[in-house]
Amino acid sequence: MRLILLLCSLCMADSGIAKAGDYHWPMAAPPALNSSFGEYRPRRFHAGLDFKTWGKEGYPVLAVDDGYVWRVRTSPWGYGKVVYIRLKDGRTAVYAHLSGFAPRVQAVVEAEQERRGFYSVNLFFKPNQIQVERGETLGYSGSTGSGVPHLHFEIRDRNQRPINGLLHGFEVKDTVPPTVQSLALIPMDAGSRVSDRTDAATIGVKWRPELKRYVARTAPMISGRIGVSIKTYDRADATVLSNRFAPFRLRLYVNDREVFETTYTIFAYSQVNQVELDRNFVLKVRGAGIYHNLYRSRGNQLPMYGKYKVGDGVLYAGISPSGAGAALEPGRNRLRLLVEDAAGNRSRVDLDVIANSAPRVLDARAELKDGTVRVRARVRDENPQKVVVERSSNGGRSWVTVSAVDVDANGRVDVELAHAPDAVYRVRARDRFKAEGFQVCAPVPPQVSDTKPGLLGCDVRYYPEFAVLNIVSKRLLSAPPVVTLNRLANGETTPEVIQRSLYGYETVVRFDPDVQGEIAAVLSAVDRKGAAGRSVVHLAQTPVGQRGAVVRSPDGKAVARFDPDDVYEPFFGRVSAAPGKGTKRLKMVGSQYQCGPEDVPFRRKAEIVLRYPADFNRPERLGIYRLTRGGTWAFVGNRAVRGRHAVAAEVSSFSTYALLLDETPPLVRIRHPAPRAKVSDRRPRLVANIGDRGSGIRREEDILMHLDGKRLIAEYDPEAGQVKARPRQPLTAGTHKLEVVVTDACGNRTRAVRSFTVR
Repeated sequence: MRLILLLCSLCMADSGIAKAGDYHWPMAAPPALNSSFGEYRPRRFHAGLDFKTWGKEGYPVLAVDDGYVWRVRTSPWGYGKVVYIRLKDGRTAVYAHLSGFAPRVQAVVEAEQERRGFYSVNLFFKPNQIQVERGETLGYSGSTGSGVPHLHFEIRDRNQRPINGLLHGFEVKDTVPPTVQSLALIPMDAGSRVSDRTDAATIGVKWRPELKRYVARTAPMISGRIGVSIKTYDRADATVLSNRFAPFRLRLYVNDREVFETTYTIFAYSQVNQVELDRNFVLKVRGAGIYHNLYRSRGNQLPMYGKYKVGDGVLYAGISPSGAGAALEPGRNRLRLLVEDAAGNRSRVDLDVIANSAPRVLDARAELKDGTVRVRARVRDENPQKVVVERSSNGGRSWVTVSAVDVDANGRVDVELAHAPDAVYRVRARDRFKAEGFQVCAPVPPQVSDTKPGLLGCDVRYYPEFAVLNIVSKRLLSAPPVVTLNRLANGETTPEVIQRSLYGYETVVRFDPDVQGEIAAVLSAVDRKGAAGRSVVHLAQTPVGQRGAVVRSPDGKAVARFDPDDVYEPFFGRVSAAPGKGTKRLKMVGSQYQCGPEDVPFRRKAEIVLRYPADFNRPERLGIYRLTRGGTWAFVGNRAVRGRHAVAAEVSSFSTYALLLDETPPLVRIRHPAPRAKVSDRRPRLVANIGDRGSGIRREEDILMHLDGKRLIAEYDPEAGQVKARPRQPLTAGTHKLEVVVTDACGNRTRAVRSFTVR
């Protein structure tokens, strides 16, 4: 190892990379990146640069300038072993995931560990205690707190804000332009559409070498308030085949005018959770990957957007901007996005969008009279290019145009036609961009049957401020369904119903902040044979705003509690019970509860409280678990709520939760020394493999190693599932007893004992 380190140092000196601008290079290893500044991590930004150590540990980490040791921490989690150096220019250099410290630092750490009786320490020093010189060895690279060997290195300003080291002398060779993977367009409210849909739409791109840019594969139609996001990454020469980095700068142009910019240079730790606003949380939750938002949403206080304020970057298609944002001209508009890395390499992607709303055909009806049929409807479009009435004699499998019609000033269609037996009719409107809308209708027999359930089915998609009802009929209807909303004190309303397919319809229900509780959506229709159908859909809604809120399940056994200012912007929450099951080792107690919407990040954590039966006699073994996308249960928390027969946990966004009973003790297996071993080392390595398949091992104090009844300073490696220790003093010859006791988060405990002999 010493030979390797010496050769690396010589290579660095010969290649001229031992210096980083005005600083010394932070490690005696060839410079290459694992991760860059500003990359996404759950609920946080990556605050520094990860330098590659090529799968090895033990490279010396070096003081980048004169200064003093300001802080040292050791922990099984997070940064692991980390040293902070306050530099002479007032900045702080941070070296994390170390395998060990330099002797001067190590001695102080060990003394504090002995005093506390634990491995984890957090020490602060005065300027005159441990001074360091430029290039001095501070410790050695490792993987503590992380599963992969590397050096996490940060430069922080005088206010302890991380800054991008690639701009301050720690750059690596990079001649590779960023890669653009795809784009996304995000409807921002109930009235916004992408390709006439309320969901976010991802758009593929392809590289056009003759243009030296990426070009979107489609030109989608958009209307309302739309956000733009991009999925992209960067590479560098030394790791071009293995590592992907965050970009340095993103720019959005509309018709050659810049409307937004993001530059990853600095942030404050108090803002770190706002990464969920900088990246697109909706697309991440839905499994589409990590997209950068090219707009600034409410609550985003990050310093990365220069002159651009909340609302900037949002596109307004067909409506006037309310404050900040970019208005699009009707029709085709050119969007241009530039992606740049810190070395100045750029990539460009072009996307054309069509600012236009699809025509809406509404309230279609067909009435028989004296051998003719009168077809009426309403067309909602500023200037429909073509409106036709079509007829089908085979139940909608094929259509024949029977009349091209004009609409009056109010958009009404009213035409009389010769009627054919069993015919159904379709009113179809098309605009100049070839967008269409239609509705199907048929004459109703004179006799209509009593209303019965079963004709209509409904699937509900919830959004933060509205819900979309997808209605499906089992048979062809005589007219679109009628949806009546019972808004309690606000009376009844009937939202518009649009037709999506021969048997499918859609309506949008906008939630009302003045109404708390369920909304009853009554669906009614008559098929073309005269059979009536009726069904009721109950929509849960509880306003959650800046003043806080409490969202309850209908059975009262699940509660989501928000304190004031816990959310970035208002939304409507819901909690509903559903049948579920635990696992072989984790039995479910009660129901599982789906809390929504799941695609809204919280500014601060909300509290989830789940009740268990009053006669349940093992509440200390209960925990709140979250159902993951892969269908497994992940432990969230198990704080007991006294006097309420309930368990609480804190969450940063909604998901599906349940109370699970964990009565399975942790796994403990002493690996070294071997059973009945005879060792000659007076300070032998003591190693045990530990793990838990339920609530997990959450605290260092729940892992105890004793040797001959005396507690050892044990180092836990969560990624490896291993705990290790070494006696600080040489052992005497003879028999010794090692005891390992591990307790999980629900109080289950396992004890393992092994005797060995020192010769």
